[in-house]
Amino acid sequence: MNVLEINDAEITLTVDGEVRYAEPGVAFVDRDGAEFGAAALAKSRLHPRQSHSEFWQRLNADAVTPSGRGVANQADLVYRHLLAIRVAAGLKGRCDVVVAASAATTQAQLAMLLGIAQEASFSVTAIVDAAVAAACQHVDDACHVLDLGLHRAVLTGLEAAQSPPRLQRGAMDAVPAAGSAALLEGWVDAVADRFVESTRFDPLRIAEAEQQVFDQVRAGIERDDAEFVIGVQHGDTVRDVHVPRRVFAEKSAQRYELLTRAIGAPKTLAVTARVRKAPGLAAFLEDAGHTLVALPADAVVRALQTHENAIAAADGGGARLVTTLPCVRESAREADPMPPTHLLCGAVAVPLGAETTGGGHPSCGAATALFRVRQDERGVSVAPEADASVLLNGSRIDFAQPLQAGDVVRCGGNEFQLIVVR
Repeated sequence: MNVLEINDAEITLTVDGEVRYAEPGVAFVDRDGAEFGAAALAKSRLHPRQSHSEFWQRLNADAVTPSGRGVANQADLVYRHLLAIRVAAGLKGRCDVVVAASAATTQAQLAMLLGIAQEASFSVTAIVDAAVAAACQHVDDACHVLDLGLHRAVLTGLEAAQSPPRLQRGAMDAVPAAGSAALLEGWVDAVADRFVESTRFDPLRIAEAEQQVFDQVRAGIERDDAEFVIGVQHGDTVRDVHVPRRVFAEKSAQRYELLTRAIGAPKTLAVTARVRKAPGLAAFLEDAGHTLVALPADAVVRALQTHENAIAAADGGGARLVTTLPCVRESAREADPMPPTHLLCGAVAVPLGAETTGGGHPSCGAATALFRVRQDERGVSVAPEADASVLLNGSRIDFAQPLQAGDVVRCGGNEFQLIVVR
């Protein structure tokens, strides 16, 4: 199965389980034509008037200004981006794809996308709601899915039905203030403030310097850096600053607050990898009382592969719109009959109390193990401290996660294992 995910923060094409393309929905247009993805983003601060990032969200025939060769409107940019994706992915001939799109994409936009895709030699066999696909193997009850696009956050309500168990799309709310592009603008500003404070140099006054800051901040976000080291070269001088991750969280607090207000009363939120990469956002949501469920980056593709037969069972020809999928929890962890009792590091195991800090373990230093293991009626969980880089079974976490015996927590060069002592 081939899957095209059209979240403009990262347009992704997966061919038979292999990611062939994953780049932002951004274009750079000049008289010679257009460039897309990372190459276009690398010119966005150097040539802002020629940079375009709303064409996937708008998906209409509005004019592009300034235009370029073969590019007169937003639909032209979508078409040419699809052609660029084909080239980057090494596709030959017509390609069948299932499109995953958010509930914020209107029926008119989907109809236009079908026509554009057909012209670009993509045959769309089905259009599946991305939130339903992302959540159906990780939750089995009503919830909301939160994802970030370039220019808006999208909150999709999912309703649960039984016989057979399934999730179906409910209400949708878009929050423009919390798009990843606006968040990134704030983080770039925060870095520029650090440069002015420590070096008296403002990188935002020079396009080349601003582009360097932009590129490094974005790369650090993708890597989930706990601390950002941003270097700027101007002339023969190289300047750098160190920015803790919490600075970005503090910079975005107002936007996070607007998002939290839009979400409303505490609820179960299934959050995508894009949400978890935004510094401090997951912790902010958790502090607001929401129960978070982490969705893996490949949740959509894995679900569509699992339900391939159901998705393909269209009545007659043409693309089918799928907004309901069965609930089949892929990785549900059964209640542990023997929950962990001790935290092991090196050769020493300490008993778990109501709260056990990694830094309090006798086998390591307090400054290098910044996490807390909590034990209550709901079970055992681990939560990182602010700015700490904590890995649970190899994956970075930034909010509380459930623990079972055998799980491994890494922090500050130390490895801890949750064990049962009888």
